[in-house]
Amino acid sequence: MPEQLESPIPDGGIQDVCGEITGTAEAAFDTLIERRDRQYADAIEPLNAEEKSLRQEYASIEEAAASLELLLPATAREAQREADRLAVAGQHAEARAKLAEAEQAANAPGAMRQRQQEIGVRLTAIEEERKTIARRIFETWYAECQAVVRAGETGLFITLLDSLKASFYEYQERTGTGGTLDRPFSFLVKDSLIQNLTAPDRSQEWVSGSRWYGGRVR
Repeated sequence: MPEQLESPIPDGGIQDVCGEITGTAEAAFDTLIERRDRQYADAIEPLNAEEKSLRQEYASIEEAAASLELLLPATAREAQREADRLAVAGQHAEARAKLAEAEQAANAPGAMRQRQQEIGVRLTAIEEERKTIARRIFETWYAECQAVVRAGETGLFITLLDSLKASFYEYQERTGTGGTLDRPFSFLVKDSLIQNLTAPDRSQEWVSGSRWYGGRVR
């Protein structure tokens, strides 16, 4: 483990810079999450409205069909009695019409149940459409995440860390504080200084960085 060096508490100006960097990362995260969730909500809004309407229709049909099915036996008997009366009275056309009307009423619950089946099929399709939309939005959004993360990597590793490291040696050379090979500890810039720019071993940052970069196959 590299030597841990005591660092002075940054002055107000540097603290502001540190806060801005952290705030920028937090704002980037918040923006990414908000964009994803808003895009998904907007895309599925028509499906949600359709689903709500279909579920209401299904419930209404269920209530109406149950009532009809309960009354059908009595309705059929009443229609048959009326048809018999009409036939006896010689009103055969009217009798046939009464029986046809009763048959139509008897078929109504079946048609309602058929509609409920159609609604069920559509509700299943809506759920699959939502999943398709979710996948499509995630794939597009992932590219946005990747762009933001890569910009953060460039800013940290190349713009900041690599440039700071180069500036250390440039400053050492310019100020004549490079020391001599027979006295390596007289060098202003030591390996431990470079290593201690980033978080120490086993820190939260170190563990996270190792998790993200350590398992890749080169």
